[in-house]
Amino acid sequence: MNVGLLSIVLLCAAIVIGFVRKVNIGLVALLFALALSKYAGIPEKTVIQGFNVNLFITLMGLTLLFSILKTNGTIDIMAKKIVSLAGNNKYLIPVMVYLVGFILTTIGPGAIPMLAIMPAFSIPIAIAKGYNPVMLALIGSFGIFSGRMSTITPEGILVYNLLSSQGIDITQAIKPMYMNMIITGIVLYIIAFIYYKGFSVKILREDNDKEQEQKLNKQQFLSLVGLIVMVILVIFGKWNAGLTSFAVSAVLLTLKAGGEKESVGGIPWGTLLMISGVSSMMGMVVETGGIKTLTTALAAIMTPNTSPAIMGATAGIMSWFSSGLGVVFPTLIPTVTNVAQVVGNVNPIELASMVVIGGTVTGVSPLSTTGALIIAMMLALDEKVGKFDNMKLFIELFAWSVVALVVLVILALLGVYKIFL
Repeated sequence: MNVGLLSIVLLCAAIVIGFVRKVNIGLVALLFALALSKYAGIPEKTVIQGFNVNLFITLMGLTLLFSILKTNGTIDIMAKKIVSLAGNNKYLIPVMVYLVGFILTTIGPGAIPMLAIMPAFSIPIAIAKGYNPVMLALIGSFGIFSGRMSTITPEGILVYNLLSSQGIDITQAIKPMYMNMIITGIVLYIIAFIYYKGFSVKILREDNDKEQEQKLNKQQFLSLVGLIVMVILVIFGKWNAGLTSFAVSAVLLTLKAGGEKESVGGIPWGTLLMISGVSSMMGMVVETGGIKTLTTALAAIMTPNTSPAIMGATAGIMSWFSSGLGVVFPTLIPTVTNVAQVVGNVNPIELASMVVIGGTVTGVSPLSTTGALIIAMMLALDEKVGKFDNMKLFIELFAWSVVALVVLVILALLGVYKIFL
C-alpha cells in the first residue's frame, strides 16, 4: 500500500479505535505515528516535530487562565452580567453571539485570536440561558468566519496580496470574497440552530434581583481585569494568546486571585494529550505525502462545473492537516489562475473564495484551535453542562467540520458563490 494512503488509513483507525475502545485518541495516534515512522524509515524526530507546540501552549495557557476564573466564580458572574444585557430578548442571544464574532473579527484582528476567545464567552452564556453550549459556541465561530475576509484582517491582507500578484484586480475580488464568507457563515448558523433546536430553548428560572445585583469580590475583580488585559493584548497588540494567558495567570496567582493547585488541576490534560497526539500523526500524514494523495485524486476529476466545489473540498481537507492561514491559503491561492486557465471557463476569484472558505470552515474540527477550545471549555465547566463523553464530542465537532464542507460543496455546485462575481 502507498505510504501516504496508509497514513490516512491509520489516522482514521486511531479515531475509530479511540472512540470505540474509550481510549485517548491521542495515545493511539502516537502509537500509529511511531509505527509508521519505523515502517517508512522516517526519523523519530519527524514524529516529535509534528507535535503542535503553538497549539499546545495556546490551549494550556487559555485553559489555565479560565480555570482560575472558573474556580473563583468570575465566569459565572460574567455570564449573568452579559446575558442580562439582552433583557427579556432571550431568543436574540444566538444572533447577538453571531454578530459579536462577526464585528470583532472584521474590524481588524482576524479569525485566529477571536476563535481562541469566543468559546470561553459563548459557552457560559449558553449555560446561563438554557441553550445547547456546543450550538452557541459554533454560532459564535460562524460569525467569526463570516468577518474573516475584511481588507484589514491578517488573512484578508494575505489573500488579496496573493491575488494581486497574479494580476487579478483586487477591487473586483473584495466583494465576492467577503460576501461568500458571510453567506457560508449564515447558512451554517441556520443549520446549527435547527439541528440543536435553538427555537425550543429550555426556559430556566430567571435570576432574582439579588443575583442580578451580585457584585465582584476582590479576586473576581482582579480576574476580570486580567481577562480584559489579555483580550486587548491579543486582539489589538497581536500578542500570542497562550503566552499572554500564562503571563496574566502568573500575575493573578501571585496576587492570590485563585488557588494554584485548583487552577492547574482544572487544565484538561487528557484533551491536550488527545489533540497533541493526533497532531503528531497528522505530521506523518504530511511527511508521507498523504495530503498530496488526496488532493491529486480530487484535482483529477475537475470540470468547469465542479472545479469550485473540488477546490473548496481540497482546501478543507488540507486544513484538517495544516493551518489555513499558514499553509492552505499561501499554497492554493497562487494556483487559482493557472487552474482556471487549464480547466477553462472558470473565474479564478471564485476558486480563491473556495480556498478561503474551505480552509476556514473546518476550524470547528477538534483538531483545530476552535474545536479544541470548545472541548476544553466544556470540560472546564463540566458540572454546569452535565457529564458528557469528551470523545463523543470530539467526533461530533469533527462531523461538523465535514458538514461545513458538504455545505460548501452544495452551495458551489448550485452556483451560489457566483452571485457576487
